[in-house]
Amino acid sequence: MRTIGSVLPLPSTDEAAGLSLWDFWTAGASWAAYSSARSALAALLAQRRARRVWLPAYACPALMEGAVAGGRQAAWYAVDERLEPRLEDLQSVRPGDAVVGIDYFGRPPGEDFQALARSQPDVLWIEDRAQALAPGPAWGAVRLFSPRKLIGVGDGGLLVAETELPQPSAPPSRTEAGAQAARAHDPEGLAPQTWFPAFQAQEAAFTVDAAAMSARTTKVLRGCAAQPLIDARRRNAGFLAAALADIALWPEPPAWPPLAFPILVPDAAAFVQGMAARGVFCARHWADLPSPARFAQAHDLSRRLVSLPCDHRYGEADMARIARAVREVQAGAR
Repeated sequence: MRTIGSVLPLPSTDEAAGLSLWDFWTAGASWAAYSSARSALAALLAQRRARRVWLPAYACPALMEGAVAGGRQAAWYAVDERLEPRLEDLQSVRPGDAVVGIDYFGRPPGEDFQALARSQPDVLWIEDRAQALAPGPAWGAVRLFSPRKLIGVGDGGLLVAETELPQPSAPPSRTEAGAQAARAHDPEGLAPQTWFPAFQAQEAAFTVDAAAMSARTTKVLRGCAAQPLIDARRRNAGFLAAALADIALWPEPPAWPPLAFPILVPDAAAFVQGMAARGVFCARHWADLPSPARFAQAHDLSRRLVSLPCDHRYGEADMARIARAVREVQAGAR
């Protein structure tokens, strides 16, 4: 039986039928294409001379790596049990600071946070769209994309804005997407030993540098149609929302196409193992948070949140199988 989830396969680079991902994300604005999102973030903060960067307590270590590169100071703000920013923690933001907000799983933050961003134009508001395929109208002055989270490419960090952006000063350091190419040759996912170790090695090799995005990733983004990806993710997430509303992070069917479908369980680590035993590979976004332990809500979410695959590779039968596996793992844990 084929497996579900894990590494995305390298897609074809045929000409997009409809608006490409590249055009959908850039939409005629300025852009700068780096090897990774952390590198793009570091370059942006250096260009804007931000000395202090505010990060949400629920974030991946790579985001902090890019934020503090060059000796910048990191400050933190809390999120609630549904990953909404707590605005009271941002009362100390000052002109010249930068604030990073995350469109978690593709979902933009609430209107109160967006209104705060609009009210402080002397602060650099960065919209982290690493998990966001199509979150809706931009709320950040600069948008930051990480294509390899959403399609099967090996690198890439894309800045998009209406103002001048810093450009990479070094040629691409990555020219291959070996793990993603190997995954494409194993469509049933039955031989993870041929692609998963390579994927882990690729991910571990990322650093903050000034390298440009690879030509291969650029070609894929320019040749991959956006709308089919959006439609499939939204449709699959809608099925899971109906089947698993009682444990969903957000019970309502998503209006946005999510990176994955987030659920809350008592023990994420054990749950992921149980799902893997049933051939469904789930991620944890994120198992290790860089924020201080005093942000108890964020760290509790980290121990409980599991990301169910719902990407464009799959259809309703796959979502039904995922839902059944979830209930089986739940029953076994009782």
